[in-house]
Amino acid sequence: MECFILKSKILALCFFLLIKAINYALNKRMNFPFFIVKKIAFNQHQSFSRFILKISIAAVALSITVMIIATALISGFQQTISQKVFGFWAHIIVTPYQAAESLDKFPVNKNTALYLHPEQFTGVEHVQSVALKAGIIHTKEDFEGIILKGIGADFKKSPFTDYIVKGKLFDLNEDKNNEGILLSEITANRLQAEVGDKLIISFFEDDAKIRKRSFKVSGIYNSGIEEFDKQYAWIDLAVIQDLNNWDKDEVGGFEVFVGSQYLFESKLKSYGKKLASIFLSQEKAMALQRNPLDRIGEDLFYAIDQDLYSQTIKEFKPDIFNWLSLQNTNEIVILLVMLLVAAVNMVTSLLILILERTRMIGVLKALGSSNLQLRNIFVWNGVFIIGLGLLIGNLTGISLCWIQDTFHVIKLPQDSYYIDYAPVKLEWPWIIFLNIFTLLTGALFLLLPAMLVNRIQAIKAIRFS
Repeated sequence: MECFILKSKILALCFFLLIKAINYALNKRMNFPFFIVKKIAFNQHQSFSRFILKISIAAVALSITVMIIATALISGFQQTISQKVFGFWAHIIVTPYQAAESLDKFPVNKNTALYLHPEQFTGVEHVQSVALKAGIIHTKEDFEGIILKGIGADFKKSPFTDYIVKGKLFDLNEDKNNEGILLSEITANRLQAEVGDKLIISFFEDDAKIRKRSFKVSGIYNSGIEEFDKQYAWIDLAVIQDLNNWDKDEVGGFEVFVGSQYLFESKLKSYGKKLASIFLSQEKAMALQRNPLDRIGEDLFYAIDQDLYSQTIKEFKPDIFNWLSLQNTNEIVILLVMLLVAAVNMVTSLLILILERTRMIGVLKALGSSNLQLRNIFVWNGVFIIGLGLLIGNLTGISLCWIQDTFHVIKLPQDSYYIDYAPVKLEWPWIIFLNIFTLLTGALFLLLPAMLVNRIQAIKAIRFS
């Protein structure tokens, strides 16, 4: 909260200094045009053009407000959902090559360089051992197919423990007799199970025999990702090792966490890469657009033992991340539409202003004003309108984002969006870029109607009514 307020104050200070700088430059270098601009801009006389100018300011303010909210929502949505998936599966999954044939037939030894010395691998922050095993949960009234995920003492609890809604995570003591099990809320509701209840899970062996184990529900979690919650429950890794007759050093695979700085690129950098890729060959463009996690995943693939296979979470669960990446297309469309709305409104308002001030233009030409000076009057008047609209729009957009981030006003159906509210994430460099780009684009569009000043003749304009 304090960081958010501090950044908002810094942005407001930047706008204040920008306005002061423009004011200083106009007073020092364009004294005459700026004098006329102030007379026009602060004229309290009611007229049709003044009403149009108010609409233009509102249009610019609305455009930048929508831009800020749209980018904040998309960034927040992408990062929040990604963090949920990372908390469930980590960033990179390492398994034996044969793991695709069976969940529990092909163990890997923990005494590997990746597990013992993760610091030797670029970007790797933490490595934990895991194992999977399929079973059937029995209660007094129902049964349910489930995949058990075994975790040990090396399990990285954050952020997964934030998803526990009842009870707690069982003790990670790597004891084969550990009865603790963590169920998802979906599974618990279907089985009508509560914290403390006893469950029987059956496991099918290769010789068609059935082994049964008793578990006690230690907690219930809800990650919000239904397709995960429906399938998985969590138990002690030692239990799966015992069921599979593995040694203590044998596990199903590893989950690798990388540093947070390698997970998300700023929008400014991401879109900059996409723009630069237009001018590169296809091979170079693909190499440039790879994010840091992809590069770490590729380096790790070639660095680990030959009998191991690694893939990033984006490769492991491509459907979710492809869906998230599609939001970037929506963002670009929204930004372009809003920019076009602001530009068209500015051009329209400037044309109306020029038509209303035709007699003034004629008088100033008759008094010796050059076309350049007259064009500057209307261009700077337009820049003033854009600047005022940007200031109002930024205050509105950032305030609405703060309200949503603090109070979660906008709710979402969690079964469809994996989260029960609309998350927001403000990227300050990107917001500053949007403001500068909108200001420059609007000023560029203003040059077109301003050129009409050249075609106005002083004598005809003075007679114009």
